[in-house]
Amino acid sequence: MRPAFVATTALLLLLSPLPALAAGTTQIAVAGTGSVSLSPDQATVIAAVETNAESARDAVSQNEAAYERIVAAVVALGVARSNITLSYYNVNYNPRPRLNPSPDVQYGYTVNRSFAIKMQPISLAGNVVDAATAAGATAINGVSFGLVDTAAASRTATQRAVVDATAKANALAATVGLHITGIESLSLGGAYVPSPQPLAMMRAGVAAPTTFDNSNTTVTVTVNVVFLAKP
Repeated sequence: MRPAFVATTALLLLLSPLPALAAGTTQIAVAGTGSVSLSPDQATVIAAVETNAESARDAVSQNEAAYERIVAAVVALGVARSNITLSYYNVNYNPRPRLNPSPDVQYGYTVNRSFAIKMQPISLAGNVVDAATAAGATAINGVSFGLVDTAAASRTATQRAVVDATAKANALAATVGLHITGIESLSLGGAYVPSPQPLAMMRAGVAAPTTFDNSNTTVTVTVNVVFLAKP
């Protein structure tokens, strides 16, 4: 008899009405957005070194030597070595075919190393790019600008997003003769921190010292709020 009792209880629970909103209460769902625009205080350069040799030992050794030259050049500019961190490292082997090897293909062992260089002040970014390439970097895979600490900016942006959502809800409620009485739910939609785009400067066909656009970094936060309203 126990299974029948359990099944009957479950059926009664399913048929029981869910808690309803108080009489005359309306839900108003809105999304609010808040932003804070600040000057970036940290730059990150992503540099890479690729080396190729017939033996793995030579390819690795050459890559390590090039990396150390780049590190020394960057540190000489005032960047702390602890702010240079490995992002990617790969050793790949491509055997040389006995017949018709292609002159456009690298055979043997290829070592790829990518690393991030963080710096303050951001005015060092151009000099770091130039020093790294002069010391042997085979690619600069990106330069980004941001904030060392985004927590304070995110808190302010969140407060502005809630204020924005509240203003929208009040406007909607007033339009239909209601007023906000409370909040049913509140959730954080996320934060977005874009980076300025780099601008490389050229003069008379010769690369000039590299410079970048230092426009503000904007932290944007969205919130989703369900308000309760009554006449």
